Amino acid sequence: MPLISPEYAGQLLKELTQGCPVPAAPSDMARYAFQTSDHVLIGDVAVRGYKHKNRWRLDERDIRKAGDRLASLAIDLDDLVEARPLPTDHGRTWRLQIMSWFDHVAYEDQTANGCHCEGQQPCDRTRPNKHGLGCGATWEAVEARYGQQSIAATRPLPLLTWSGAIWMVPRAYAALLDRAGRIAAQFAEKAARCSRCGAQGDIWEWRSSSTAGYTTLCPSCTSTAARRYKGHLRGRQYKSLPKNSQPDAFRCVLCPGPRQAIYWDHCHEHGCVRGPVCASCNTYEGGGYQFINRPGAVQHLLECNGCRREGTVPPRHQPDVVLRTFVLDPHDACTQPPRDAWGAVEGDGSIRFRLQCWHHPSPYRWEQVVPASHVSALVSEFVAKALAADSDTPDQGSA
Repeated sequence: MPLISPEYAGQLLKELTQGCPVPAAPSDMARYAFQTSDHVLIGDVAVRGYKHKNRWRLDERDIRKAGDRLASLAIDLDDLVEARPLPTDHGRTWRLQIMSWFDHVAYEDQTANGCHCEGQQPCDRTRPNKHGLGCGATWEAVEARYGQQSIAATRPLPLLTWSGAIWMVPRAYAALLDRAGRIAAQFAEKAARCSRCGAQGDIWEWRSSSTAGYTTLCPSCTSTAARRYKGHLRGRQYKSLPKNSQPDAFRCVLCPGPRQAIYWDHCHEHGCVRGPVCASCNTYEGGGYQFINRPGAVQHLLECNGCRREGTVPPRHQPDVVLRTFVLDPHDACTQPPRDAWGAVEGDGSIRFRLQCWHHPSPYRWEQVVPASHVSALVSEFVAKALAADSDTPDQGSA
């Protein structure tokens, strides 16, 4: 089987569809593309993904088949059908997806520039303007924001036409996207079935990453396939673990329900193993933002003996710790508290918060720095309280 990288597959697909009336946009062919299915759609051809040595690969023959089919699609630019959502549309059909792009651009323009429409203020963005869009949105703004977005690895915007009353698209292209939608729904339904017992469930709760790709296991089968982690590696250095240490033999210690782990989560500052986690929780912890708000997250971070000893947590989590008790200053004479504060740790240990206030025609943005000494004191106090609370809680075992 000639397996190729997603990058090469994208390049090959562009070459095969060069000059094709349907613009190819092969951007969604790696990693999370396979989370809801084992396949990606290129036009109406399903291309399976294969995970080899922790990297995704695709079969070159499938890419060539998809490219040739797109290139041979007969498009009549005079044979058009409506692109607006149908009464039977639900979920994320291509029609609803395109209309959501239009609405978002209209919302952004309305938020930034206000509404200048007659009647109720602000308008609901459903009445088309001269561009066929809501409120003050323009086609140039839509192209700038969503021109490279794809549906079934094709770019729909170049094929859309405003008739003066409705948006239209070539009939053959609409039929292609309809077929792609039906195929995607079939694969998504299959991916939501437990691979062991066949039970149908929630794909976002049951499906998780593994060394061979994504797998779907119901809670019952997960409990059979993986056991609880009881902290036997606490204090162990991650680099000392053998390659065959098998974190997938355990359940994720962070998920509320049984889910098979794939990684040994560890503290990058001190090197200590914290426990087995699934790919989703590993990504969430690595991102830092609002991770400590999850139930059990703080206790998990403090599985690191180094953090417990030093009374700290990794820097990426410290902005959220500070926001637990620190009151940020409003700007100028505004009495409203800042919203959506995002903080970054500076080289000297201080935290620079980027703030914004939406109580104005245009969002007002400013920054505030919390000194390193203040950050250290707040984090130390936070950890001390967490450790005290943990010592008062009977040990009931890891979930």
